[in-house]
Amino acid sequence: MDPIHVFSSRAALYAKYRWDYAPQAIQTILDVAQVSGESCVADIGAGTGILAKHFAGKAKHVLAVEPNAAMRQIAAHALRTYPSCQTVDGRAEATTLPDHSVDLITVAQSIHWFEPGPARREFVRVLKRGGWLAILRNHGTDEELGAALSEVFDEHRELDTEVLMVGRNTPAGYYYGGNCFVVQTFPFTAHRDWDAFIGSLSTTSSAPDEGSPSYACFVRGARRVFDTFARNGVLESHAATELYLGQLAGP
Repeated sequence: MDPIHVFSSRAALYAKYRWDYAPQAIQTILDVAQVSGESCVADIGAGTGILAKHFAGKAKHVLAVEPNAAMRQIAAHALRTYPSCQTVDGRAEATTLPDHSVDLITVAQSIHWFEPGPARREFVRVLKRGGWLAILRNHGTDEELGAALSEVFDEHRELDTEVLMVGRNTPAGYYYGGNCFVVQTFPFTAHRDWDAFIGSLSTTSSAPDEGSPSYACFVRGARRVFDTFARNGVLESHAATELYLGQLAGP
């Protein structure tokens, strides 16, 4: 499977149920990178616009670069009320953006799908001198819940999407090319009922599609986990946004 199309059938679920990023992480980017009404921000691998929307109205231009048509369409709809926002049909390795035109690049969960070498060269090409790169990744911090969910995913995994994640073993620091960068972690808590819980699990690339023969078994396994950890029909999940932030060095 082409990694660009992994999320085509999950785009609507992704927009509705994927975790957002800790507000403190967003504010740190705005403050440190000095995002202003004159800034151009490019969110690479923007998906459905979850991260890009935080810069709408704060930067002069917000470019949501996304190669998947289904996700790009949802992003365009989500950002439609902001004249400063534009969706771009491009990928990390070939954004189509002009040379040295961007003040800040943001990248979220999609970084695992990038080809590290070509993507880094593209970042250097499109960033202005002194431009910033912010990489954000969410992860759960409840060990018992995480272990229980891993068993469910391992049992019902149909496609080893980790094989397609060409950048999964590349440290985020690689993209800074030897320049200094900071790493900060911002905890947050999510409260999910059953619909939100199974919806968020179904957005992951390793979950079976709803039409798959194994989907019903996957849902039953997820339900057992939910019933074990939920209280009064709500599961409280502890998580964190990990933020890497720095200026890029040259090639």
